[in-house]
Amino acid sequence: MAERKVLVVPAQQSSRVLQQLRLPHPRTGAPASYYADIKGEVLLEAATIDMDGRRSWLGNGWVSSDGSASLLTPIDPLFIYLAFITTMSIVNSDNDEWKYVDVDSLRLETNEIMDAVSINVLLDMRSVRTRALGALCDVWDVASDTQVVRIDPAKVMGWLKRKCDPQRFPKSLESSVVDAAMEDSELADQARQREMALLVSEYLPQLWTSRLFSEFGGFAQVSENELLLVKRVQAVAFDAPESYVQGVANPSGSKLVAKQEKPKTAKEKQLEKAAQKAKSITSFFKKKEPASSDVAK
Repeated sequence: MAERKVLVVPAQQSSRVLQQLRLPHPRTGAPASYYADIKGEVLLEAATIDMDGRRSWLGNGWVSSDGSASLLTPIDPLFIYLAFITTMSIVNSDNDEWKYVDVDSLRLETNEIMDAVSINVLLDMRSVRTRALGALCDVWDVASDTQVVRIDPAKVMGWLKRKCDPQRFPKSLESSVVDAAMEDSELADQARQREMALLVSEYLPQLWTSRLFSEFGGFAQVSENELLLVKRVQAVAFDAPESYVQGVANPSGSKLVAKQEKPKTAKEKQLEKAAQKAKSITSFFKKKEPASSDVAK
């Protein structure tokens, strides 16, 4: 019997039926687990909360020795559409040459990274598909029942820049940006913009990451941003569906960071020295040993 998989889901999807999908991560191309709320046309990304074998789950009539869980968070499906269509449509990125392709041809794809069932679920989300093709592509209706598309770079960059709007900057990161900017408002704005670009680029193929940073002037050096991005992506343990049906993840990159101790005060240091010099209470009750002269007698 397969062991239970514990999912932590948004409140909106808590009562919905979710279908697990196997699709490539839009940036790395590595196989990853997603869950689709088909009725609501919402795609959720699965990241692992790994307890490293130190916890178990206890439910109503069941116990699971695997204390890990999958944290499901919404992801914009357009990132996956962008990765797919970029790969299919690109001819020469330097000259911005793109060819028309039939997106429905993806329905037959089955390999170690994705399967036809998962692709069909994604493509059958009609409102998502309409939004993706309209926001990212030049669409050509060659017949009443046949539609082909190609990447429209201007549309893609416009969509990405809207994603990087500093007004959408997470409040949880505000204090770190303000601290780094040293109360310089202009520098703080640049830091927010770069942070948003980094967040968005975690879901972009390399081609669009480079173009996005260039669009914003590079934020000093693109190589520096790339280094930051690599560290950020490596810090997240995504579900890797070695077992597609069960979606059990086994991340190996997570590490525990030792908590730094607070420096001791002068009073604490004095008490510590006094404790080292003091005798333990048991020392007062030790049996007295006879002197060597008494033993010789």
